[in-house]
Amino acid sequence: MFQDNPLLSQLKQQIRDSKQHVEGTVKGTDKAYGFLETEKETFFIAPPDMKKVVHGDKIKAVIEEVGDKKQAVPEELIETQLTRFIAKVRFNKDGKLQVLVDHPSINQAIGATQLKSVKEELQEGDWVVATLKTHPLRDDRFLFAQVNEFICRKADEFAPWWVTLARHQQSRYPVQGQESYPMLDTQTREDLTAVHFVTIDSESTQDMDDALYIEKIEQNGAQTGWRLVVAIADPTAYIDINSQIEKDAKQRCFTNYLPGFNIPMLPRELSDDLCSLMPNESRPALVCYIETDLTGNITNKPHFVSATVQSRAKLAYNKVSDYLDNVENAWQPETPEIAEQVHGLHQFALARIQWRKSNSLLFKEKPDYSFVLAENGHVQEIKAEHRHIANQIVEESMIIANICCAHYLDEQAKTGIFNTHKGFDPKFLPNAHNFLMANVATDENRGEFEQRYSVENLATLSGYCQMRHDIEPFDGDYYEFRLRRFLTFAEFKADLAPHFGLGLTGYATWTSPIRKYSDMVNHRLIKATLNNQPCERPTDEVLARLQEARRQNRLVERDIADWLYCRYLTEKVAEKPEFAAEVQDVMRGGMRVQLLENGASVFVPASTIHPNKEEMEVNSDELALYIQGERRYKIGDIVQLQLTEVKEETRSLIGNLVL
Repeated sequence: MFQDNPLLSQLKQQIRDSKQHVEGTVKGTDKAYGFLETEKETFFIAPPDMKKVVHGDKIKAVIEEVGDKKQAVPEELIETQLTRFIAKVRFNKDGKLQVLVDHPSINQAIGATQLKSVKEELQEGDWVVATLKTHPLRDDRFLFAQVNEFICRKADEFAPWWVTLARHQQSRYPVQGQESYPMLDTQTREDLTAVHFVTIDSESTQDMDDALYIEKIEQNGAQTGWRLVVAIADPTAYIDINSQIEKDAKQRCFTNYLPGFNIPMLPRELSDDLCSLMPNESRPALVCYIETDLTGNITNKPHFVSATVQSRAKLAYNKVSDYLDNVENAWQPETPEIAEQVHGLHQFALARIQWRKSNSLLFKEKPDYSFVLAENGHVQEIKAEHRHIANQIVEESMIIANICCAHYLDEQAKTGIFNTHKGFDPKFLPNAHNFLMANVATDENRGEFEQRYSVENLATLSGYCQMRHDIEPFDGDYYEFRLRRFLTFAEFKADLAPHFGLGLTGYATWTSPIRKYSDMVNHRLIKATLNNQPCERPTDEVLARLQEARRQNRLVERDIADWLYCRYLTEKVAEKPEFAAEVQDVMRGGMRVQLLENGASVFVPASTIHPNKEEMEVNSDELALYIQGERRYKIGDIVQLQLTEVKEETRSLIGNLVL
């Protein structure tokens, strides 16, 4: 009687239209229910309705009143974030294939089918790549997926690497090489094999792309400065610009340095052999002559040449540092020539460090954390590696070489791939001004600092550097962390522009062409100027790919590290170990801290910091946590923490403060 009744349908539509409709994003929980977050309000989504949606879905929903509460009922899918995803295989009680999405906020099993091209016989717990094929709000059906790619077995010890690389759509394999590598350059190279170049790198490094030589500049028997000669491996001598190797390098953009091993941008026979500046082997190189006075100030324009060089010694960072620090029983240079180079480079680096301290920017020393792995991928140890003087020697030599490259390319090629950084985001300049006036300026200097920290002055390189020098004397990292929230990201540009983060008027890397595609491009431009050939401007597509590849590599490194931290600390959590930690972020749900001993990131729930939620308040301007009106914690603070829980399935560590 009522079936297909137009009046009844019209009435239902009128009732539905009279209700509140919203658009928002679905937020899942570790329970069966979820929430819909809109611009103005958050609504509860009941368990039955959560089966129609997935965490991250953007949807339209109708708001129903249930008792005295409002809840969202999903009505229409706008966009789903669950398209291509990483998952673990499972089988239901009937033996039908399902996948569990590898995401902490998505816990429902999704039915799936296996693509015929996936030849492996899937087993419980295997890691796979899948795509969502149907969605309840889009197809009026249930969630259903298709397994497109097999990653690895559940028991594979290297699952953290393979799964993470697959998540970010990066290859686990080196670039495919070719049968032979003839020398493609036809120009005459200067023979510099008699110059006593040395390399300084990690003992295990195979892809050595820089060698150094230094000599004194003297006048009337007195030293007036330094002549640094930087030799950089030249892979473009062997790589045709239209070759598959070139195309692969342009896509990868960087060598991917992962815990335990790297995945090179170029074929290993190039990166680790034919181009690597091995001792006593002649290699094609691009060489730059740089002259400075004794204070490290550049006194002449750089001079570039194509050459053949021969490193005379492969020196190790730790051994050179121990030697210069006069460590007992330390390594000693094998020849007087090596000793002369080490001491000359040391004095040059000290001068350049002082120059940068006065004329650009230096950053507080922070350790790098490295995983020591067994052959099966098991984490044996996590080391905090502090940079020593030998690392600084190479760093200062590369920085000055890249400064010279930037200005050379700007003058000679009128283009290049420049590393740039604009400093503060223009929309946050007023915030930076207000923060500095409230925290750095005093009553005595307020008038002077109003100009020093004006929005206009902070937008200049000199004003930004002055501000950074002003905050250097303050203890801790609070000012650094707080101001970092107002900064832009570094960018690749085809025109010279300042790098505020380094405090430099220009910066363009050319010193790692084995590892960075941007440096290969800059090599070709430099060589074009030397041969009076036209210089081709890097395309926007190349710059965008470099930007994206850099972001992806950082995410890959972080995600693998988070997984390995969990594996390493799982064995220790039962002991309830305590660590010193630095507060990295403060939010409503708690705090995120970094363990100083090993670099692990740990979450501290707000409920464990103070029992009364109503007495806690987060000050987003200060990035600080107030308890009962008193500022108790802020970013940059050092706290004591007890590790209480490791969740490897979500790659997360939980801890409590030791009060």
